[in-house]
Amino acid sequence: MTQFASVGAPASSHARLLRYLRPHRAAVVLALGCSAVSAAAAAAYAYLIGPLLKALLAGSEVELGPLRLGGEDLAVWLPLSVVAVAAVKALSQYLQGGLMSSVGQRVMAALRRELYDKLLSLPPRTFERRHSGELLSRFTADIAQVEFAVSQALSSYVKDSLQLLALLGVCAAIDLRLFGLAFVVLPAAALPVSRFARSLKKVAARTQGSLGRLTELAAEQLHNLPVVQAYRAEALAMGRFDEEQSRYLGATRRSLFIRGSFTPALELLGIIGVAAVVAVGARAVSAEPALSGKLVSFLAAALLMYQPLKALSGSFSSAAQGVGAAQRLFELADEPLSPEEGAEAGPLGGALELRGVKVSYGGEQEALAGLSLAVPAGRTVALVGPSGAGKSTLFSLLLGFVGATEGEVLWDGAPLGGLRPSSVRAQVAWVPQGPVLFSGSVRHNLLFGRPEASEAELWEALRRAHAEELVRALPGGLEAPVAERGSNFSGGQRQRLAIARAFLREPSLLLLDEPTSALDAAAEQEVRAGLAELMRGRTALIIAHRLSTVREADVIYVLDGGVVVESGTHEELSARGGRYAALLLAEVLGERQAGA
Repeated sequence: MTQFASVGAPASSHARLLRYLRPHRAAVVLALGCSAVSAAAAAAYAYLIGPLLKALLAGSEVELGPLRLGGEDLAVWLPLSVVAVAAVKALSQYLQGGLMSSVGQRVMAALRRELYDKLLSLPPRTFERRHSGELLSRFTADIAQVEFAVSQALSSYVKDSLQLLALLGVCAAIDLRLFGLAFVVLPAAALPVSRFARSLKKVAARTQGSLGRLTELAAEQLHNLPVVQAYRAEALAMGRFDEEQSRYLGATRRSLFIRGSFTPALELLGIIGVAAVVAVGARAVSAEPALSGKLVSFLAAALLMYQPLKALSGSFSSAAQGVGAAQRLFELADEPLSPEEGAEAGPLGGALELRGVKVSYGGEQEALAGLSLAVPAGRTVALVGPSGAGKSTLFSLLLGFVGATEGEVLWDGAPLGGLRPSSVRAQVAWVPQGPVLFSGSVRHNLLFGRPEASEAELWEALRRAHAEELVRALPGGLEAPVAERGSNFSGGQRQRLAIARAFLREPSLLLLDEPTSALDAAAEQEVRAGLAELMRGRTALIIAHRLSTVREADVIYVLDGGVVVESGTHEELSARGGRYAALLLAEVLGERQAGA
């Protein structure tokens, strides 16, 4: 993340993009040299065409510095010189285009990699504020816009700009009076060009933002397609899509209108200048016929500017859109990271303690309102309570996903805020309620636990998680494919693979979010066997949705409103007749009603 980390917010998007070219300076300089040669060849065309046409039509000799060509020499050397200039121009353009395209691809590969690295480093609360579809749009559509701007538009921008400068130089060298007459309109073009650039950049940013919202809407509705179809809400979903697409098309139309007006405006200004040259030059030639060759060369140079000027306007539009897209990417790149500093956290050997901890989301309602509890090393501690009591927030706090606004968390007596978050996570294995598997292979998913694990260690983790037979029965074993979200495995199979991944972690603290609550009886038995093996001799903090699963816990904390309202063993809390006993009774009654 060197580029993202080193740049500051005040730097412009142009400057930040150009910094990515620094490692490729040699290739850029060579490409500039090729562009200069191509521009010189284009200027040579314009400079030669007037005298050569005059000699062919009038049958006179051509004077090119010390050279005087006429007759048979002219018939031989004229086509050879044209072919030679064309070959030089073609070769230089080929090299320049190849070099700049290669640089552009490498620059965008670096930008894409650093952006993804930044996304992986951002705290989860960042993604709670941003829709996944919007992030996907930035990572695909915005990257594509910037990639085109760097690899294609920048290449064309340099080449065509140099060619225009060379042709302008030829015009000035031929006749300064005609040059001043033809290009007096250039200063007048500066104001509309600058206004066009500002307008296009703003419109491009709005267009990309609208496309991001359209992408996030489509991603959300397709992800939840079963719900849409179950409620027969296809028409409602289509209506929202049409509404958002209408906004996107409106922004796109404005962008196309601005881009479409730029080239005709420049062409009109150029034609006005050429028309003035023709009007004045024709009178000059009638008075002095020797000026005819100069006039033809001048007009040739002016007309040769048409193609690079037209290409330059298109490149200018693409570059402006690319900068607008880059601005959106840099907004994401400038998201603050969680501080990665402090002492190294060792294995939990004493206790994990929370003292008066408060956590709030968005500075509003408190998820934890002064929570105090202790988790002795080597013990199993359960957290129970109604939804919204703060159980999941406590896990997010321990994983470093959220920070405490008040109070302190102590890891073996050391404040958690003084320890590096990554070193704390290295001591923790989290098994969520809904097991998470990634598309790829079984091996790929297990190595999330410990990337350097050997083959023997992978199979040992599977054995201890009661998943060895499952994987050995798969075609390919460890290399068996895993579909998106593990959809080709049952819930119990996914959970056992997640437990095997936790075994590879060799954690000193387990965070278990009731990993059997959504399983049937047969699958639950297999998963419980793996969990029992995983918890043996380790500190475990369990979120319990079904109280029957925590009867053997050493300590049970009952949470409500972000604080502990009761604590003790299952027997103690049941006999006390308080909140835990009420929850237990409600669960028993619910099971009886379900059985009836």
